[in-house]
Amino acid sequence: MDILSIREDFISGKVDLISFYTDVIKRIEDKKDLNIFLDFSKEKIMERVEFLNNKLKNKEKLGSLFGVSVSVKDNILVKGYKNTCGSKILENYYPIFNATIIDRLLEEDAVILGKVNMDEFAMGGSGETSYFGATKNPLDESLIPGGSSSGSASSVSADLAMISLGSDTGGSVRNPASFCACVGYKPTYGMISRYGVVSMASSLDQVGILSNDVKSILPVLNAIGGFDKMDVVTMRDAVDIKEDSDFSLKGIKIATVSNIESYEIDDIVLNDYKKAIENLKNQGAIIEEVDFKYIKHSTNVYNVIMSSEVSSNMSRFDGIRYGYRTENYDSTRELFTNTRSEGFGEEVQRRIAMGTFYLASSNNQALYKKGLEVRDLISKEVNKVLSEYDFILTPTTTCLPSKIGAEKDNALKSYAGDTFNVPVNFAGLPAISIPLNLKKICGSVQFIGKRFDDERLLNLAMNFERGL
Repeated sequence: MDILSIREDFISGKVDLISFYTDVIKRIEDKKDLNIFLDFSKEKIMERVEFLNNKLKNKEKLGSLFGVSVSVKDNILVKGYKNTCGSKILENYYPIFNATIIDRLLEEDAVILGKVNMDEFAMGGSGETSYFGATKNPLDESLIPGGSSSGSASSVSADLAMISLGSDTGGSVRNPASFCACVGYKPTYGMISRYGVVSMASSLDQVGILSNDVKSILPVLNAIGGFDKMDVVTMRDAVDIKEDSDFSLKGIKIATVSNIESYEIDDIVLNDYKKAIENLKNQGAIIEEVDFKYIKHSTNVYNVIMSSEVSSNMSRFDGIRYGYRTENYDSTRELFTNTRSEGFGEEVQRRIAMGTFYLASSNNQALYKKGLEVRDLISKEVNKVLSEYDFILTPTTTCLPSKIGAEKDNALKSYAGDTFNVPVNFAGLPAISIPLNLKKICGSVQFIGKRFDDERLLNLAMNFERGL
């Protein structure tokens, strides 16, 4: 069932709101071993549910997301809940305001379940770099759930939350959605406000939505998307995405990647990708292979651009204003150095170090400038293809989830699977990951659309999903 159908069941009384959330709380408590929730309060949940139940009894106007349960990645501020970003340095930080998107969810009568685990400061692709321990994949607890929005995908896949909010810098919503076999949507850059979302790489970051079906994404996007005066890159208008009952795949032109085998793709992922292509052809889509010249360089370029912006954004965590502060220092320099050494994990320190090197004036920022040039080439290449086709189809990730701990010492592994995700962020485009088998370890496919063509992208995804 999509979330609007569940909402109607709450309103009609077919499903009792209080009983439903009593069961939700029990499921969350029963699945603690998955290490999904970092801050969760059954008292806060039931207080919210009682408030909504009274609105229903009093026949007050009900919001578009009445009774919909939402888990929130722990880099999105929610007043009253810790905001750790999966890091020791923010272990006991409580924000004093909500992110814009949280206020908008609450205005539409959603229920916030709590804050979920993530790779530290969204730096990682496995869910293993969190200071609070690795998140487990609900489909197979021995496997990683992907990242960095590991808790977000796991909470949806484990049926703990109807919707989850994550952040996507280079595939961090789509990657775990693929590994946990749920739907992961990254909107056009600027469609959803990032005010109150802790920055990682500001030119790439975008809030994303995870769910068990595509249709459920539409009302959430309409509720949280659109202009925000607190975020200067947001679009000027409100978001009003509609389902098109007349949408058809017949005649839709979709570009696929030529020589796909050369990208070192897992056999299962490759076979599922080819099945998706046949499925689209059977529904009348026109599929043509396109040669991408620069896309193979995407993860290397991402390393340079992302790390440089990380170096800048992480400078605010200095032990002075908020967060963890070392007890071992005799000077301001030692305060900064020891606080950051003790408060940040290995992956965060690595990316700060790389970014600082890329931005160094001693080499005239040569690598960073070259990275910007190649980013522009990749963006132009993808946009050129989209000027000739309606959509692009790729595998979401090039691999299946590995065993927890198996690749932890491989510093480059977190980038390896996101070859086709990163270009989407470079160009600020919308994309959605759809599993070929819901709730089963399998290959997922990614549809990429034109900038601000999110409505057609979501309608395409819904049609494809129905045909699986």
